[in-house]
Amino acid sequence: MRELIVLSVVLAAVSAAAEDENWRLPLNEKDRILEDNIVKRHNILGLYPSLVEVPRDGGPQDISTATPFSDVAHAVCWTSNHLAGLSYKYAFLKKSGAPAEELAAAKKRVDEVFEGVYRCQRVTGVRGLQARGYFLGHGPVYEERLGSKRSDEWHQGEVDGQPLRWRADPSHHNYSDAIHGLGQYYDLAAEGAQKDRCRDAIDALVSYWVDNDLVIYNLGHVRPEPILGFTDGKTLNTRIMMAIGGAKVAYHATGKEKFKAVYDKLVADYGVRGLKHFETERDYDDAEHVFCHLENLFRLEDDPELRAGYRVVADGLWANHKNDAQSLFTYLYYAVAPDAPDKDKSLKEALYSLQTFPTDMTVRPRMNSLRKDLKPPYPAYLAAWDNEYIWKENLLKPDGWISRTVVDVAVSFEDPNVLFAVDEKGGLYISTDAASTERGWQPIDHALLKPVRAVEAGAKSRIVYVACDDGFYVSTTEGTTWERMPVPSDGGTPQDVLVDPANPNIVFAVTTNGAYRCRDLGSGFVGQSWETLTEGAPASALAIKVAPGSPGRVYALYKTALLTRTLDGGAWTRGGNTGLGYYTEIYPWLAVNPANPDHVVMGAKTHFGGVDVSTLLVQSKDAGQTWDNTRDGVYQKYLKGGYEAVKPMFIQGEIAAPVFAGAKGEVMFAGGEHPALKSVDGGATWQEKTAGFDIPLARTLLAPRNSDWVFSGTPAGLYFSKDGGETWQDGHLCLQFTKNERRELGGAEFADAFWRARFYGFIDDTTAAARYEGK
Repeated sequence: MRELIVLSVVLAAVSAAAEDENWRLPLNEKDRILEDNIVKRHNILGLYPSLVEVPRDGGPQDISTATPFSDVAHAVCWTSNHLAGLSYKYAFLKKSGAPAEELAAAKKRVDEVFEGVYRCQRVTGVRGLQARGYFLGHGPVYEERLGSKRSDEWHQGEVDGQPLRWRADPSHHNYSDAIHGLGQYYDLAAEGAQKDRCRDAIDALVSYWVDNDLVIYNLGHVRPEPILGFTDGKTLNTRIMMAIGGAKVAYHATGKEKFKAVYDKLVADYGVRGLKHFETERDYDDAEHVFCHLENLFRLEDDPELRAGYRVVADGLWANHKNDAQSLFTYLYYAVAPDAPDKDKSLKEALYSLQTFPTDMTVRPRMNSLRKDLKPPYPAYLAAWDNEYIWKENLLKPDGWISRTVVDVAVSFEDPNVLFAVDEKGGLYISTDAASTERGWQPIDHALLKPVRAVEAGAKSRIVYVACDDGFYVSTTEGTTWERMPVPSDGGTPQDVLVDPANPNIVFAVTTNGAYRCRDLGSGFVGQSWETLTEGAPASALAIKVAPGSPGRVYALYKTALLTRTLDGGAWTRGGNTGLGYYTEIYPWLAVNPANPDHVVMGAKTHFGGVDVSTLLVQSKDAGQTWDNTRDGVYQKYLKGGYEAVKPMFIQGEIAAPVFAGAKGEVMFAGGEHPALKSVDGGATWQEKTAGFDIPLARTLLAPRNSDWVFSGTPAGLYFSKDGGETWQDGHLCLQFTKNERRELGGAEFADAFWRARFYGFIDDTTAAARYEGK
């Protein structure tokens, strides 16, 4: 009897993979580790690009225009936030009497980050016009090389003798983050000449939009971005609050009446005095901006009526986020509203988020939606980071950074350490170290114009065949060059390519309309001459499958029938009943036992019983003449025992095509939206095999020829098993980005929250120095 695979039971049983326990380190130690890494990998003359590509060879970080990727398009925002955090660090160390050496180091670092923010103005050549970010050097950057629609926003500049490639088209958020960060630096950390430079930076930045009728323009005075956005001129919103905060900082730093005039007009027009209610959408981006501006406003504004209005704004924002365990929001709110309710609860949750903050900020796939033992807000070390800033909803976001699924794997005839893999978007990769390292995987599809759908290894490790959307190709140079094979054109889409395991000179090609075999004319002519294997078969097959053997078979699956013929030229024959009639829908795939071409499996999905989609596997061991699990068989069980009697015959959810493994194909594996399933009794019962998976969703199961390993494409990347699917190992092919890159976040948001908490007294010396030992 088949075992019912119920997804809810599966997910409840999922246990988290062993995590790096460094997230338990003391807060002080985590801050040091994160900041050291920022300086090493996320630092372009003080500018902080949060998301960077880490060199796979372990070499130094490239911060020039030649870098494969570092996101500087948002860098002025993240750098300004980090500037605020480091300003609070310096202010705390100064007031707590830190050693002179430690204080000097903090001062040097915060001044460097200020220069990174200010340089974003200075590089544009237009006073107050701010760049989004910059790289060192000359020539195009990654967006330009990839043909991004933002390519024309990159410009060449120079500051202090340094060539800089900078990104234009600033937004109101760029200006908002910069002014609140500069305001905090000005009051808390800037000293001597740096205070004068900060005053100049603030003056230029805010003058740019004050002198331009509250509008930000891109380079060339085009594409106006109104500071106030769409407004009725009287209703206070988050965007108006950003402008109010910026004008107040500018007046405070410069004393210029034009800034006071704008400030006074905005607070009057939008009714800050006497404000009784402030309601806004649940927008984490705007909330972060406004909370930071409120921090400045409460420090700078003495008018009790305006302070009361700003408190109403703070309460309105907090109503949206009070249960989110967002450390930064919590510390900002209780700094301006120390008498607000639920303070102990909120501070405890905020501390927990810092205590579970990771020190390894490598971007990993997360699927907390599978964790029935967890609910949002999630521990920070399990957060599905997004938008490069963890305080923006990410503790509530269940899933993120998911890998593209590997859909095909081939193993070299000559060397089992040489593997080929195809991902769901059509990328092609090779590993020459048996998938043991990330560095060992390299893309080899540079010369192919269309996505790859299937791959097969040839007689030598340098020979590889692929089915692409525009045809079938062979490479005899390990993917360096490709030659199109003259497979007959039938108007179909290439689906599969395989080599006869008994004769590597014979290659089979399958499209949506037919199957073909190259004639064996010797090793020098492989793939050059072809014959049709599906002549005479009706069109519109759901799936066509070639099963090499002696003589082997070709199958054509239709909605109501299966046709087959032997590869030695036999006539087409029609098999028996293949499904449950109108109760089911036939999957567009077939699975054939490579050890027995007459053993074929098809699948039918159904909503039988009023439950979600379930799958019934139907098998034939005589090339489709007779089948198990027929409609009559299922019906007889139903008559005897009702729905409960037939329920165990079904696998819950949709599945991908099963695969056979073992010398005689005696083991079956199935994947889909569930863990890897294994059957050792011909599919009568199935067991979940999750040991070793980071995310136990085996979307594909693959058992390539020339290997006794089983592979699985998961949301966390490629995995493989050397022990018949009992345990799984990381295959180091995690395809979250363009190719197999590894990227990390800087983690500056930890400092933004931590040092505010220290400055405001929310975290004391003992707590900051203690290792977290909780659950």
